[in-house]
Amino acid sequence: MSSALGIHYFSTKHCLVVPSDVTPMCSNGGLIGHIISISAKDNYWCQWVYQFAHEYCHHLINGSLSGEWSTLLWFEETICQLSSLYNLRRMEDYCRDIGLAVYAPCVHDYLDKLLAEGSKVFVRENKVGWFEKYASSLSKEGYQRGLYNAIAVQIFPLFIDNPNLWKIILHIGDIRSWDSLESLFVHLQERVDDSYKDSWCMFRGLFFPGKSL
Repeated sequence: MSSALGIHYFSTKHCLVVPSDVTPMCSNGGLIGHIISISAKDNYWCQWVYQFAHEYCHHLINGSLSGEWSTLLWFEETICQLSSLYNLRRMEDYCRDIGLAVYAPCVHDYLDKLLAEGSKVFVRENKVGWFEKYASSLSKEGYQRGLYNAIAVQIFPLFIDNPNLWKIILHIGDIRSWDSLESLFVHLQERVDDSYKDSWCMFRGLFFPGKSL
């Protein structure tokens, strides 16, 4: 993630990673910065990466982390789920690159299961116009992890093809400050640079096909 963003890891804000027996989360630790709680145990590295990548993405977005519900919270959660998918793929490559290829199949299987589960949601639908169908449901209070994963699976190839697209997360800020996805996308579009301009257009088109913002 840090490599894709062109920044040094943890350079945006101090972050403390701690073990936990409850749901993984990234919280506001006040003067000490952010606190990332991880519940993965022992040497289950796939789960470590899956959990940490998600929470580290929240850390990089650097919103209020207040726990208060927002109608656009689903978008941040989807992007953070995407971070888990992306970093698992990178972990698979990393295992091969450093001579630990024997572990790569385990990572591949863990990731493949997530991709397969997400693909099922839209398999019988016309992907054009999917957002209009689910927009109302997504805005309702309550986490819908399966749906977030399904959306993340759709956009996953764009981030694999061009990791520079991750730069959008540095401009999201507090997701609770945006009243619509359109207004957030207008804000993000104004900050696009040449390294991911074309990828951004494809990303935007998955949510608003044929529509200029």
